[in-house]
Amino acid sequence: MVKVHFLLEDLLVEAPAGTALQAVADVAGADITFGCRTGSCGTCRVQVTEGLEHCSAPGPEERDFLQNLNAPPDQRLACQVCVHGDIVVDYLGL
Repeated sequence: MVKVHFLLEDLLVEAPAGTALQAVADVAGADITFGCRTGSCGTCRVQVTEGLEHCSAPGPEERDFLQNLNAPPDQRLACQVCVHGDIVVDYLGL
């Protein structure tokens, strides 16, 4: 099990390793808005403040989207991330 800490609501939840962050947020009731759920709208943009190394690598669409925003490497789209270890995330939105 991995721990995901959602800073916005100070919510700490556990999930099986490899679970999509979107699924963790949905089940936990975290306050993250998901628009397209495909990595193209950016409404679910988060900052991974701890544990970025425990996140799946960004795919081409997510990488291109974030590059267009000039987002730093610690910003990800929650709908595209799988969690493989403990992380702390802060919701940014678009």
